[in-house]
Amino acid sequence: MAFFSAPAMAQGRAALPALNSYAQPPFTRPEGGGLAATFVTLLNEEAMPGGARAFVESIPRRRLEAVLSEPAFQGMALFLAPEFLPKAFSRPVQWSAPVMVDENLIVSVRPLAITSLDELSGLRFGAVAGHVYRLVGPLVEAGRVKRDDALDHVANLRKLCLGRVDFVVISRSELAGTVPLVQCPVPLRPTAFPEPQVIVRRVAVRMADPHDEQAVLDALARVACSDRWLGALSALGLSSAGCSSRGR
Repeated sequence: MAFFSAPAMAQGRAALPALNSYAQPPFTRPEGGGLAATFVTLLNEEAMPGGARAFVESIPRRRLEAVLSEPAFQGMALFLAPEFLPKAFSRPVQWSAPVMVDENLIVSVRPLAITSLDELSGLRFGAVAGHVYRLVGPLVEAGRVKRDDALDHVANLRKLCLGRVDFVVISRSELAGTVPLVQCPVPLRPTAFPEPQVIVRRVAVRMADPHDEQAVLDALARVACSDRWLGALSALGLSSAGCSSRGR
């Protein structure tokens, strides 16, 4: 598959794709904007190799993984956790410093005191079609938890609000972005997994020139600890990591 095999040119400068596989708030928003656009805007204010400019390209997750598997790809992919990607690509990617600390949560409308995943047995699990749930999946396969799929996070949380499922699993970031769209008449109760499922999100980078690649990684590190990015995360109850002091 040929897709962004080399940086495109925009006004005489390289235009680097910043792939985004998250189609829901807070990463993208129906009215435009979102964390992906904010991050790339801040990145374009940094010194990039050859005056390069990044642009957001939203694509499905499977396509993103296929693109990263192409040896000729140059650019970046946003907000990924290395452990949730294939173990090896035909050509390695370099990982940025952390840009967001996230966490997968169990969300219900009635209190759930979960000290072991076995306590989910007999409950109805609201899931998003096509999503893989590594911890709850074995319970579903064993027939101990019934899975009920929705098209997206908004529909999934609405089913929870209506009592059609007992719990959902969603990241803290996606919960913060989705709740305003759901308008649930009852409070949602997020609960950490018995062993907290922390997700340290980073940016995958691949450039043909190692010096250019390092320059992009340096620019990403500056954005990750900048006041404006940390402020955008804080507004959603999120944070970054490894920032000894705020940037600018």
